[in-house]
Amino acid sequence: MVGSVPACAFNTFTLSGVVMTEILQSLPIYIALLAALLNLVRRQWSLNLIALLVQFICLLPILLKILPLQLALIQPFTGLMVTLILYLTLLGVGGIEAIDLRRSLTSGELFRGLAGAFLLATLQTFLLQFQQAVFPLVSSDHLFLSLALILIGLMQLGTIREPFYLVIALLTFLSGFELLYSALEFSYLLEAQLVAVNLLLAIVGAFFIVKNAESEST
Repeated sequence: MVGSVPACAFNTFTLSGVVMTEILQSLPIYIALLAALLNLVRRQWSLNLIALLVQFICLLPILLKILPLQLALIQPFTGLMVTLILYLTLLGVGGIEAIDLRRSLTSGELFRGLAGAFLLATLQTFLLQFQQAVFPLVSSDHLFLSLALILIGLMQLGTIREPFYLVIALLTFLSGFELLYSALEFSYLLEAQLVAVNLLLAIVGAFFIVKNAESEST
């Protein structure tokens, strides 16, 4: 009886360690999703840029599970360059302002938030069946994040018109697609093409942001 007490304590400690490890491994997924939802809902350029950067950075731990470090760094580093291009563009047109977290949600933002939450809940409900039927070799967490980014990007494309947010929506969509493809098969050619597409999107988006700002000022 006396010897069973340390054994029970050891088992409890081991179980707690396993649970903590699982939480830490899933944390980048939920942070990336929260950043994507933030870009879907809120309309503050400074906040959206930070959320976009966080979204790209959180992809690194996910990619490290299936790719070596040199290859896993490509997508986050591309995201860093894209964010820098957009930041410099917004800085040039005076779009960088102090973040106001106390601003109340508008009806449109509330609708987009509820629609995004419903979309993620629906995806989580049918994820297991979809994984078994279409992507049996991809882990559930990886598949969930990939499809969630794709769907959030598509939803954002359908709910906004401003060039800056259209670029963010396309970048979110491509992030999910690239993440999913990396789990299936890695291609140097496709990876290079996706990097080029991301950078071109940022450059084209920067052009339209400047053009839109000039048209509003005249």
